[in-house]
Amino acid sequence: MGIVIADSVLESTIGSTRDCAELFRGSSVIKVVGGISPFFSYREQLAMCRTLLRNGDLIGLKLYTGHEQLFCTDELLQPVYDLAAEFSVPVLFHTGWDNAQYAAPPVMRELAQRRPQNRLVYCHCFYPAAAQCFEILGGCENVFFDISSVADDPGKIPQIQTALEAAMQNMPHRILFGSDFGSCSQRAHLDFAAALHLTAAQRENLMFRNACAVYRIADSFSGNEKSGCA
Repeated sequence: MGIVIADSVLESTIGSTRDCAELFRGSSVIKVVGGISPFFSYREQLAMCRTLLRNGDLIGLKLYTGHEQLFCTDELLQPVYDLAAEFSVPVLFHTGWDNAQYAAPPVMRELAQRRPQNRLVYCHCFYPAAAQCFEILGGCENVFFDISSVADDPGKIPQIQTALEAAMQNMPHRILFGSDFGSCSQRAHLDFAAALHLTAAQRENLMFRNACAVYRIADSFSGNEKSGCA
């Protein structure tokens, strides 16, 4: 199975929420996370996402903090968090790279403490500062980590690999494979994951089970998440 993450604009060459939901509707192997932005047609986007969530066309919502100049703690985003909590789906965030301050680990920790009822997925692990994100957010049991983009630069892989292997030991149920395919090489990410020093159980968690639990796409894997921030 795979998860497609839609863009946050209503007309997108890489796939809007509406387009992705329509394209993969009824698929047994492809699920969709909807992108959403508060900067245009916000009320209409919220209504559309509500309908798509109610119909089972979406399994999560993503905010592009950093791509858009918006802190994850901004009160403007409360309707997104409320909607996600109502339908028990995770909220994903773009992190790291340029303009990283909008979802920096201390800011995300504040959000996790404020919103224990939400599952929060920290995409890209604050690239390239993966060790920092794991250290600061490790105590937040409602924050999960998507490793998409972390294999983008071969020169940064050794330090990220060390941090990720340690994190898999400490929180084996909170890290999810991702590739950011289309922007980064999917093959590079698959090779990176294969090279990690993990047990068979940890590798299965990373590549499949954790995503099933976080996105609740298989009932038998839905019991790993917790809430709150220690």
